Order: sequence, then C-alpha cells, then structure tokens
Amino acid sequence: MTLFGIVICNLRYYWRQHIGVVIGAALCSMVLVGALMVGDSVKATLKRLADERIGQADVALLATDGFFREQLAEDMAEHLGSGVVVAPVALTQGNVSVLNSDRNVANVQVLGVDERFWKLTPQLGAVTDFGNSRDFFVNEHLARRLEAKVGDKLRLTIEMPSLLPRDDVLSGKSNDDDIVDTYAKPLARIVGPEAFGRFGLQGNQREPPTIFVPLKVSSKNERSEGLQSQMFKFLEEETGEVEYANLLLMGRPGDEKLSFKQAESALEKAWTLADAGISVEQLEAHWSIRSQQVFLGDSLRRAGESLRLPGAESLLKTTGVLTYFVDTISKVRADQDTTAGIPYSMVAAADAKQTALLPNDLQDHEIVLNKWAVDDLNVSSGDSVSLKYYVLDERRQLVAKTETMTVRWAKQAPTPEDLHDLNSSDWTPMFPGLSKAEKIAKWETDIPFDEARFEEEDDLYWEDHRDSPKAFITLRKGQDMWENRWGSLTGLRISKDDASQAKIEEALRQKLSPGEAGLLIRSLRQDAFEAAESPIDFGQLFLGFSFFVIVAALALTGMLFAFVMEQRNRQAGLLLAVGLPSKMVRRIFLTEGLLLSLAGALAGTFLAIYYGSTILGLLTGEWSGAVSGATFDFSANPVSIATGFLSAVTISLLAMWWSTRRQLQAEPKELLSMGENLSATAPLATPSGQRFGKTTIILALVLLLASFGMTFATDLSGPFASMLFFGAGWCLLAAGLLFFKVRLLKAAFESGAFPNAATLSRRNAARRSGRSLVTAGAMAAGAFLVVGTGAFRKDASTISGEPTSGTGGFDLIGETALPIYDDLNGEKSFELFEGLDRALLEGTKFVQLRVREGDDASCLNLNKALRPRLYGVKPSELAGLFSFAEGDWSTLEEPTSDGSIPAVVDQNTMMWALKKGVGDLIEYRDGEGKSFQVKLSAVAKGSMLQGALYVDEQRFKRKFPKQGGYRGFFLNVPADKVQSVADHLTDQLVNHGMELRPAKERLAELQEVENTYISIFQALGGLGLLFGTAGLAVVVARNLLERSREFGLMEAVGYSLATLRQLASAEHRGLAFWGLGIGVVSATLGIAPMLLGAAGQKPGVGFIWLLASLLLLCVFWIWLAVTLVLRKSQMSSLRDE
Repeated sequence: MTLFGIVICNLRYYWRQHIGVVIGAALCSMVLVGALMVGDSVKATLKRLADERIGQADVALLATDGFFREQLAEDMAEHLGSGVVVAPVALTQGNVSVLNSDRNVANVQVLGVDERFWKLTPQLGAVTDFGNSRDFFVNEHLARRLEAKVGDKLRLTIEMPSLLPRDDVLSGKSNDDDIVDTYAKPLARIVGPEAFGRFGLQGNQREPPTIFVPLKVSSKNERSEGLQSQMFKFLEEETGEVEYANLLLMGRPGDEKLSFKQAESALEKAWTLADAGISVEQLEAHWSIRSQQVFLGDSLRRAGESLRLPGAESLLKTTGVLTYFVDTISKVRADQDTTAGIPYSMVAAADAKQTALLPNDLQDHEIVLNKWAVDDLNVSSGDSVSLKYYVLDERRQLVAKTETMTVRWAKQAPTPEDLHDLNSSDWTPMFPGLSKAEKIAKWETDIPFDEARFEEEDDLYWEDHRDSPKAFITLRKGQDMWENRWGSLTGLRISKDDASQAKIEEALRQKLSPGEAGLLIRSLRQDAFEAAESPIDFGQLFLGFSFFVIVAALALTGMLFAFVMEQRNRQAGLLLAVGLPSKMVRRIFLTEGLLLSLAGALAGTFLAIYYGSTILGLLTGEWSGAVSGATFDFSANPVSIATGFLSAVTISLLAMWWSTRRQLQAEPKELLSMGENLSATAPLATPSGQRFGKTTIILALVLLLASFGMTFATDLSGPFASMLFFGAGWCLLAAGLLFFKVRLLKAAFESGAFPNAATLSRRNAARRSGRSLVTAGAMAAGAFLVVGTGAFRKDASTISGEPTSGTGGFDLIGETALPIYDDLNGEKSFELFEGLDRALLEGTKFVQLRVREGDDASCLNLNKALRPRLYGVKPSELAGLFSFAEGDWSTLEEPTSDGSIPAVVDQNTMMWALKKGVGDLIEYRDGEGKSFQVKLSAVAKGSMLQGALYVDEQRFKRKFPKQGGYRGFFLNVPADKVQSVADHLTDQLVNHGMELRPAKERLAELQEVENTYISIFQALGGLGLLFGTAGLAVVVARNLLERSREFGLMEAVGYSLATLRQLASAEHRGLAFWGLGIGVVSATLGIAPMLLGAAGQKPGVGFIWLLASLLLLCVFWIWLAVTLVLRKSQMSSLRDE
C-alpha cells in the first residue's frame, strides 16, 4: 500500500473523530475569507459610487473663483474632435424649499445644465427629456429630505456673483435684496444614481442634495427661467452678458476615455482672455489691460509687465494704474483745519514719468488735481489738501484714514475731458454699483454715503464725466495707501504706437497659463477612483477585529487534531515498530491534516459568503455608525478568495503540526504500551521546574510594582491617563498569570497529610501546568480585551461644555449655503438682517470661519480625502479652546521656513483619514491655480474639528483673495437660550441657508463611529471567546482521557464515579474562574479613569451579561466533557498495568 493509500484508509476509519478538525478549519477559513470579502465589497461599492458620481465625464475644467464664457465649451469640443462631449455647467450652492411649506434644505448643490450634461450620465440615455424642460429636477436625496413629489413647486435661492469679491465694500450692496435671488418652478422629475443623482466633485459615499436647473431656455421671452439669467443677472447689468459657466465636464462616452493631456492641449488652444475676465480696452492713445474683477491679480500683473512681442528684443513699456474711491478731497487751511471739500471722488495713482498729463518729477507727497477740482477747492500749487479714504479691515469693517498732500501743477491741471472718451474713463475700471449708475443718488455701495453732502456741481460732474479721476498721485504712494489682497493695480496702459490690440492680446495669452488665469483643469476620473481607495482597508480591519475568532478556531483545530492523534498512539507506535521512519509517519499524519485542512477551508470558503453578507448587513444596520449609513454591494475578488483559502489551509496545518510535534519523539514501546494515555503535547511538571519559581515570583512582583506605580503616579484627568491605566492593567494581567504559574508549581509538589478534594484539584491542575496556564491565560486575555476596550466607548451624555473639551466650549455649530460677509457680532448685522431679535441674541458670540470647499476628511467619509476642506480662522478668537496633542492655535501665526501654511488638524483626521503625521505637507491650488503647501503643525485631540484643516484667516485670504465671506460658524450661547437662538437664526437667515446644530451632537456623531468600531471588536471578540470556551471542553476531555488509569485506580480504592466527576469539574472550573478573574480585575484597573468619572463610558449591563454568559458556557462545556468521559467505569484501563 502506498503512503497516500494509508492516508485515505486513515481518513475513512477515523472520519467521525475528524469532523471536529474539519469544523475548526472551516471556521478559520470562513472568518479569513469572509473578512477579505467584506474588504472587496467595500472597495467595489466605493468604485461603483465613484463611477456614478462622475458618469462618463473624464476631465473637468473649473473656474477657481470666477466664471468663463459658455462658448468655451464649443471651442473645446471643436479641438477635441468628434465623440467628445463638453458640457458647460453653472455650479453654485443654494437653498431649496417647497413653496408654501416649512420644508427647507440648505447647502444644496445647484447645477445649471443643458442637454450636453445629460449625455454624460452613468447610464447613457437615462435622461432625454430635459432639453425641453423649464422646470426643476432633483436627486433622490433632496426629494427625501424635502418630502417632495413630482408636481410640487420648489423655491430656489442662490447668490448672484459680483465682478469684485463681495468682501470689498466697492462690490455693491451686501444686503439680501442685492445679492440673493429667489425663483420658483415645479418639480418635473426625481433622478436616480443612473442619471447623475450622485454627481459631485468631492469624493464621498453620501450623495449631496442636488437640484438641476436649465442652464438657459430657447425663447427670449422666457430667458429669465434659465439659471444663467438668474445667477449672472448682476453681471448682465455690468457687462451685458449672462452666458457664463464655471465648470466644464468633458468625456468620451464609451470604453475609450478622454485623457487629461488631450483636454489640457485643447484648453491651451481654445481659451481666450475673456474666459479669465481679462480685456485689452481701447483708450484715447493707449491700450489698457483690465480685469472684470477690477483689480489685476498678481499673475496677470506680472504677465502684463513682462510682455514681449515676437522677435522683439525688449519688453513692451507698460504704465501701471491704481484708481481708488476717496471719501473726501478737502483743502487744508492755514490753521490746519479742512474745508468741506469734494465728496466721493476717484483718485488715480500712476507712474508720472510715463504719463504725459503729470509732471515727470512728481513726488510721493504731491498731488495733481484736475481743473474741475482745482476750481472747486480754489487751490494753487503749493497748497495742502487732505485725502480722506477708507481701507478695508476684517469683515467688511472700514477704517478711515487721512493723507495730507501738496498740490502740484494747479495751472497746468488736466481737464476732465482729457481723462475720458465718450464711453468710459481712461483711468477708472468698472466698479460694480457705481460706474453704470445714471445718477449719484443711484449708487449701490456699502461705502458710507450721505446724499446731503452732494451739491449740484457734483451731480453735473457725474453726468458729464462719470467716474473720471479728480486727482492723481504717484503709483508708489497709491499702492502704499490702497494695495489690497486682490491686487495693487487696476490697469496696465500700453501705448498704441508700440503694438496693436491683437498682438497684445496674443502676447498676454501666451504669457499666462490657463491655471494662472483661474482655469484649473482636473483629471476627474483619476481623482474619483483615487478617492475611492478608502484610507481604511475593511478587509484588514475585519481581520484585526476577528483576531480572537481566528485564534480560537486555530486553537480548536490544533487541539482537536492532537486529541485524535493521541487516541492513535498505538497506530503510530506500530508503524514505527515495523520499520517506517519517523519522518514518513509524520508525513502520513500531516498529509491527513493537509487534506482535512483543505476540506475545512473549502467548506469555510462557501460559508464565508454567508459570513461576509452578514457582516455587510450589520454594517448597513446595527453597525451603520461605522460607515455613516452607507449600503454595500456584495463582491468577492477571486484573488482574495484564493488568498484567504490558502492562508486558512496553511495556518490550520501549522496549528496541527505544532500541537502534535512531540508525538513521535516517544519510543515505539511507549506508544504501544501507553496508547492514548501518552500526551503528545504537554510535558508533566518535574522537580526541575521548582527552581524557576523564585524567578517567576520576582518577575511577577516587578510587574505588580510597575502596575501600581503607573496607577498612583498618573493624574486621572491628565492627557495620558487612559493609556497609562491600560498599560497598568496589562502589567497586572501578566503579574496575575505569573503568580498563577507559581501557584501551579507549588501545588504540583505539595506533600503532607492525605489530600482533600481541593488539594487534589490543585495538584491535578498543576500536573499539566503549561496547558493549565495557557487555558487560564487565554480566558484572562480575552476577558481583559473585551471588557477593557468596551470602556473606551464615548458616552455622548458625558460630553462637557468646557473650553478644552471636544466642543471647544461652543454650544452651536453652523454652516450657510450662501456666504455672510459682515460681522454677526457687530451692530451692522441688525441693519442687514432686520428680523434679528436683539434681546434674544444678547450674550451670543459668533466665531466666523471662511470656507474653501474640499473633501470631507472626517471618519464619516469612507473615501480618501485628496484635498481636505480648508477653514480660515482668527487664532485669537479660538485661543485656549480645545485640547491639543501638539501645538495650539498660535501655531497658525508662526512663520515657516519652507513657505508652507501651518494648519490645525484633528488627531483622528490626521492619523486615520489622511494617514499623515505632524510636519507632513498637503498640496493645494490657490485662487490663481498656483500650487502651495499646507503643513500639519498643530494637532487637536478628540474634537469636533474632524474632517478639515484650519489655517490663519490672513493667510487664507492671501491664497484665496476672491473667496469672499463666511460660511462656517461656532456659537457661544447662554445655556437657557440655545434652542431658541438656533431656531431664530435658522428662520431669519433662511435666504442664506443657515443650518445650526448642537456642538455636542456633532461630536457625538463623530464619536459614534469609534463606538461602533468598538462594538464590532467586542462582538467578534466575544465570538472568539465563545469558541474559546468550546476549546476548553477539548482541553478537559484530553486531560481526563490521559488520566483514565489514575481515575481507574481511585475508583478501585473506593472513590465513586460521582465523586470523580465532582473532583474533575472543580479542577477545571478553577482554571476558568482564575482566568476570567485575572482578566476582569486587570481590566478594571485599566479602565479606572472611566470608572472614576473621566471621559468615556462606564461598563454597563452588557458587560455583566457577557461575563455571565462566558462563565455559564465554561461551566457547561466542563460539565459536558466530564460527563462524557467519566460516564462509565475507568477500571478497565488498569488492565495494561
């Protein structure tokens, strides 16, 4: 018979005994493969959601802080060729409500789209009826929140953009009537994921609430229905155009995708200066480079100042101009007092050496007035005049400043006619709300304005000369007075003699990159699928959570296999006795083990489908807090299945080898004579073991002293209390097990009077001291971890309102869909929002945050955050708030040697979502498309700051100068008015889409994710412990079978079977009780901060039930094993003596 034939015969004969081994291997395989299936399912679901989010779009073009011509879409499509769809989109945030109801949703994604957008849906042809619709579409998420159905009339509120960022008071009025537009239409359709219902630029498994609005309509008399006409209404008044967009989606529907390089190349060819809001305007004798956004950005200024025509050796000569609004120009009298002066004028700053209207040697302290101003003030050269002007401080607050200057060239002063043509001023850009006004009385600005100061000649000047400057100063002086974060020039003048308009436009376009012009191109598909690579590998996560289950299954497999092999000692002895080498016998037994492992792993692989599906179902239901309510599709990757299967076979076989490694070391004679009474794994205690007792006691005492040292030297409220107490618990656990080992060694060599039942139980447990110690240790470690980790659950009811707590002491946190530009703590807020209740808001303090949209990097988002959201904060307003593991809010104002911007980040966000450490850098693009780095410099602990990075507001404004207003809010509110204030602000700021929630609720939402992970670990750890108790039954049975001759002898001298069963039960119950007792006592020390009132949740009834269940199961398995083994007389075993 061949070796393999022997193996098959063995399997047939011992098939009943091998059932348990197969079950153990199957459990191991089920957990391993099932965990990997869970990971595959999460990955596959995130990739599907990413695909639904971007549809057929491959590349996106964004206007970082502005807008471009809609025509750019057609120009791009022409360069990209046939088969490519280029869809213009007007993207903004808004507020949507059901008309005549209180159902309202803020922070809604508003998409102005046309039929080109719907050609890129995930499922081609999912929407075919939008082109003729003038009504709204919404996605399923928004429909659920609004409880809306088709036919309901919806009201949409959006902000109308301005040419100049609304942080500047010159951008126009900041009250709702001037910046907010509201209109209503019926709901025509609710779109699902197949029709772009999940569309979004940020990676998140949660679909954003979205409303789809026609970009424009075909007939002129209904033009106001399109989003362009509503969103860009203000621009139409200034520029005469509304056909703008701020997002292009580009894709090639089908298998062949559009590459980033193809789109980038097409953009280089297609974009024009008009797409960046740049123009080269014709003046009397010059060309003027200007921006729709009034001030020239740094990139545009540098490009304009370094223009060179093709073939030219030198740069074009340019003259920078900065024109600013001045409150008063007044004459300074001899007594240093001032006259009433000229109100509300434009003053231009220019390089005098390159301006024919000005003296070449004009000094910084001198001013040239035009002829009208000279006559009105009655001044001469050498007289002093005072300029009173305002500069912008924080939150649209104006600071009045005064500059005294000396009049120059009074007799040669330029006339107003020299400064403008029939259409516009040569020197003044178009200021929103001012330049197009027919009369001074119709100015729309937030600059302090008093009509009573105007006289008839002021009105006449405006009618005749509009906003032509009434005075000139040097460019250096003007920039010193009026330079701001938007720029230091309002125009660049180039002589018509030097170049044509077309050549200047082409040279400027070549000098500027699209990114510097504010046109940022992104590989949408690459970003989407990169974000879908979750920072949390759920396969590895559930392998970790299932550690105890896997170990218990392996232990059970190894013990059951060893148990079977020990019962076959005589077979092993016979094979050795007839001459087979020990290696061949070992190969026979391990081949059996391999086949059993393969059978078990195969069965476990099929069971893994059910196990994985169950885990996914729990993640959708009971454990949904870990995944923020996401639902998952079951998916199994063949590679993962094969990996799990082979891993299960390998480790199961290793467990079998380890448990039987000593079996064939015995002589054939011993194996034949002792049979199943000869243990293969556990050596008996010997007198040589006594000498290790003193060493063990010393080591145990050291660990005990370390445990008490960490306990009494730790500040209960200190930052490392939980960590140190948990360490103390582990030391106590190890010390307890070492003392238990000493007890076993002592009991093994007790001598004296005839032993009673208790002494016999101790001696019998000490007979196999290693096996007893492992049994007790496994129970102790399992109880410690399950009880200890459960105490790290966060209890929402214990969240404090202290300034150093996770809420920073704030009562409410909020966000608006539309920015608020002014200080809500100031008096002006009651003027802007007339419905605010001054008495109710008394004692309420607002901390306002600037927001730069980005990815959610909190634990609520399963996707990888490529560019986390940025908040601009004022560090002084947050000083002393929240607890920090590294740095504090003052870190944000510290200079950095590498030019990066320091940021505050929450510890959980840094470690788990970003996978980074202190000092690491994250790349961003600023408002001009230039790259810059944000450094993780300060780390807040356990806070509601999760999900974003927080930088100094001043640095934020420098990087994103056109990002106006505040959309994030932290509120301190008197305790008795929290809900009233929240309801009141939500109602009064409804047009801005204000949403407020308790800060404690936000923190509890984040903590729920941690709590859910702990629950998962406890559940799977508890399952492992339950398997471990089943392993206890095997240990008991093996011990009893090994001692069958001992029991037979005791029975022969008068002990009854009932007494023997009692002795055996007491012996093994002692092991279980010792193990659980050591584990629970150690865990109690480890969770002392929670028990004594520090942060965390005290163990509740659930832990008591778990421990009680473990005790009962231990008692049951011991009873079952004892009953089965000692159910009949053991005297027959004495026959071989």
